[in-house]
Formats: sequence, C-alpha cells, structure tokens
Amino acid sequence: MSAKIRITNGNNIDAVVTDDQELLVTTSTYPPFSPQKIKPLRQYLTVDGTEGGANEMGIDGSVTPVSFFIQAAGADDRYITRLSVDVGYGATGKPFQWADSAALTNGFRMYYDSPRGEVNIHEAIKSNQDLFRLGDMAFLPSDWETRHVNALNDYGYIMTIDFTRLFPSFGLKLNAQTKERLVVTVKDNAANADSFNMIAYGFDRFK
Repeated sequence: MSAKIRITNGNNIDAVVTDDQELLVTTSTYPPFSPQKIKPLRQYLTVDGTEGGANEMGIDGSVTPVSFFIQAAGADDRYITRLSVDVGYGATGKPFQWADSAALTNGFRMYYDSPRGEVNIHEAIKSNQDLFRLGDMAFLPSDWETRHVNALNDYGYIMTIDFTRLFPSFGLKLNAQTKERLVVTVKDNAANADSFNMIAYGFDRFK
C-alpha cells in the first residue's frame, strides 16, 4: 500500500515531480517538460546601455574617458556568459601592440559595477595580448590574426571571453531591479582600430 506524501518549504510551496516521475531538485541531462524560464541575450556594450546605443569603441578617450556598458534588466536577473570582441585595423600587427600600433598608455578598463562598489576584471587593457589573456585562449604567433576584416586585405581578430570560466557557473550575474553593469571605459586613444566593439551573450532569467 502506498502513501501520498506532500513536500513543502517554509513558504508552503510544493516540491515538483516532473512528467518523467522525477523529484525536481537539479537539472536533468535532458530537457525537462517544464516551462522555459530564460530568454536569450545578445547585446552590444553601448554608451548608454541600450540596444540601439552607439557601440563603436575605437575612439579617442584620452582627454575625456568614454564608458560602454550593458546593464541589469528590469524585473529579470541577467547572466552574461560570453563577451565577443572584434578588433579590426589596416596593417598587420603584433600581440604586444594595440591594433597595429604601439601599446596604449592608459588603455581601457573592464569592470563590474554594483551598489557594493566596482570590481576590476582588467584594470588597464593596453595591447592585443591583454585581451587574449582575458579570453584564456591558446594563440600561436601564426594564427592569432586574420585577413579581410571590414575591408579587403585588412587585418584583425575576433576572440571570446568566457565568463562562465571567470565566474562559475552561469557567468556574470546582473541582479534584477539594480543598477549593476558590465562596463568597459576607454581611457586612451583607441582610434587606430578601424573597428572595435564587444557583444554580450547570455540569458535573462525570469520567474
């Protein structure tokens, strides 16, 4: 003879048994038959934090620094899992340079901004290799740079920063209904790059 058992928490919310007859306490190795609680995120870092804001970071910020950012999303928790970085320029460059010129003096700062303060992800990105190190990617001298970026025969590279490795396990979280941001501030003349932008990928989690 079986007994019917009800499991609740302190708020009188019942534990869930899925259609697969599993007590839902962790993620299965296959998709569950339950409502989706996330929506995909893809957004440039922009000067005003909006989807349609200016996103070209190859500018001169040496006199007046300019910040580009993505911010928390209203009622939903936001998780940034990847940051895709595009840098394009005219002539061939080297890892220790910025684009195809000399390394920057002040560079640009990447940081997490929250009510508890600012936390540096990198305090002064001054060269191509500074970005590569953030990406935790193994580049050979012969393959870090590619051709035909933005224009025929122009050089550049596209690399990815994996935030799920920097901030396990779901990346960088921007809490709902806060002013939390992921910010990159250009503090130098980065205009030697013909293109320079960053796209955040991840998801917004809703109830």
